[in-house]
Amino acid sequence: MVSLGGQKKTILGLDIGSSAIKVVQLNESRSGKVLKSLGIANLPPGAIVEGEIQEKAVIVDSIKKLLKAQKSKKKRVCTSISGYSVIIKKINLPTATREELKGTIEVEAEQYIPFDINEVNVDFAILGQSEGSEDQMDVVIVAAKKDIIDSYIDLLVESGLVPAIVDVDNFALENAFTANYPDEAGTLALLDIGANKLNINIIKGGVSLFTRDAPMGGARVTEEIQDRFDLDYQAAESIKIGGVEAPDKGALEDIVTKAVENWGGETNRAIEFLKASYPDEQLQGIYLSGGSSRFEGLDRYLAQETGVSVKIFNPLINIGVDQRKFDPAYIEYISPQFAICIGLALRMGEEN
Repeated sequence: MVSLGGQKKTILGLDIGSSAIKVVQLNESRSGKVLKSLGIANLPPGAIVEGEIQEKAVIVDSIKKLLKAQKSKKKRVCTSISGYSVIIKKINLPTATREELKGTIEVEAEQYIPFDINEVNVDFAILGQSEGSEDQMDVVIVAAKKDIIDSYIDLLVESGLVPAIVDVDNFALENAFTANYPDEAGTLALLDIGANKLNINIIKGGVSLFTRDAPMGGARVTEEIQDRFDLDYQAAESIKIGGVEAPDKGALEDIVTKAVENWGGETNRAIEFLKASYPDEQLQGIYLSGGSSRFEGLDRYLAQETGVSVKIFNPLINIGVDQRKFDPAYIEYISPQFAICIGLALRMGEEN
């Protein structure tokens, strides 16, 4: 939610994850937004750890190669961050205009932020009037550590790009969802499971009620497979995604079951928090995305564990895709992994 200047133009969505970099470009047409390009490049383990850049040269090289393969001439880019360096808090404040709140937001935010206020960038969004109070409004505050933001900006500049917006993963996910499912007005959970993190965003009518992050993802499954079968990373990854048969199917099932139980437990904790904080709200559905959402039967398991219907999130369901240019089977398979990236690309055309 940090804007860095610019004009209304097409923007690249660039999702820099711990295991892969994804890029999306969307164009406007008379019938709506259409997919111009989409690409992914894997990163070696340890290039990014808990959201912090460890191997800058490796990542820069991967970004350059990915953009070259996409033949993209666009330079303006929107990326996002998440994890411990980002604090998201929904609060109630006396009704004020955005301009009035700008002058006091850091003072209001300081009591909710476990960092020195001078070490963070603070942004906010006014959600609207608070329920049951005409003189109060709901505001979501986002604080992100300056050193993390600066490191990502430096990375993008060194890659030959022009940073326009630094967003937050959960809000990018929400952006993709509201663009593709505009008629979904109920209370829903958006779950994005990546390599090393689980993002949960509980929304109602397209507006976030609260968010939750947890450092658990599919990479742990790969590590367990490596240890159990004494394999290198690539071989273990191939077994995880089903490209190669496991030496022991029963042992593999145990590893996967443990992972999905952890994800189910974290999801249930979010549901319990919803019940405690919003007793009048009931979760009506879960939309699942991220690279690890492709685990066989994960949607069925989560539905059984939570008692809530679970669907795979398709972030291209309301975006035009030329089937002569993109293989429909590949797009169907890969699109849930691009949910955050598409949410970033949808920031196109905004004043920032």
